[in-house]
Amino acid sequence: MTLARFSPMPDVVSLREAMDRLFEDTIIRPTTHSGLPAGQIGVPVDLWETAEAYFLRADLPGITADDIDINVTADTVSISGEMKGQQDVSTEGWLRQERRHGKFVRAFTLPTQLEANKVEATFENGVLHLVLPKAEAVRPKQIKITAKSPTK
Repeated sequence: MTLARFSPMPDVVSLREAMDRLFEDTIIRPTTHSGLPAGQIGVPVDLWETAEAYFLRADLPGITADDIDINVTADTVSISGEMKGQQDVSTEGWLRQERRHGKFVRAFTLPTQLEANKVEATFENGVLHLVLPKAEAVRPKQIKITAKSPTK
């Protein structure tokens, strides 16, 4: 029989590393440290559902509707485009540049089939709104019960 000593240090070190990662991940970082490919920016999106449809709202400030591509398949929706940077200031003239620019892509696979030909898209004040109707076959249906009186 071999006797092994208990050492709490590996667990403490891994807990400390986990806490460091947690704090690092909660700090807002510049785009280059966000984990996205170089030159690609993140776009904040809200996505929710009702019995009839999914709804998507994406913040796209400084972009026009013509610069947005929307693709919908049976169960997937993707939005992509590019936010262009300002060209009116030379590279060495910047004192601070925090506004995002670059390409973006957001894609979502949804749990139910969509009616791709009935998708509605509107763009107002830099916010894209999508209504993604669920396919008729997958929508919940109310079933009425017909009661019969017992025969004697």
